[in-house]
Amino acid sequence: MYLTIIYMLKNLIKNNYKRALIATSVFMLFLTNESATSISHFVSSDFVYSFIMYYFLFLITFDSFRKNKFIGIYLLVTIFFIPPNIFPNYKGLLFPVTYLSFIAYIGFIVSNHLFKIWKKNQVL
Repeated sequence: MYLTIIYMLKNLIKNNYKRALIATSVFMLFLTNESATSISHFVSSDFVYSFIMYYFLFLITFDSFRKNKFIGIYLLVTIFFIPPNIFPNYKGLLFPVTYLSFIAYIGFIVSNHLFKIWKKNQVL
């Protein structure tokens, strides 16, 4: 099962890494323009962790957009719930919606893939 998940993540990264890198860079530039910018902000560990997190979220979003447009748009919209400066009145209240949506999508994709493997190997 773990090899299946690693194989799926490898394919997800291979198919979407360029678009996700561009989208993450533009999104992070948008976020840094909204807040105070300095060169030390771009080399801080918080920025690196945020960049990696948004990169993986955009990878999953572009994969879902390729498979189902509605789910892809929904996941793209939920990414905007994470930064607190976009919705300042709901600071810290909307990020669980994003993470639960992404976890549900990943669970659906993994279970669908495991079902296809089981169905292919099962003698009916």
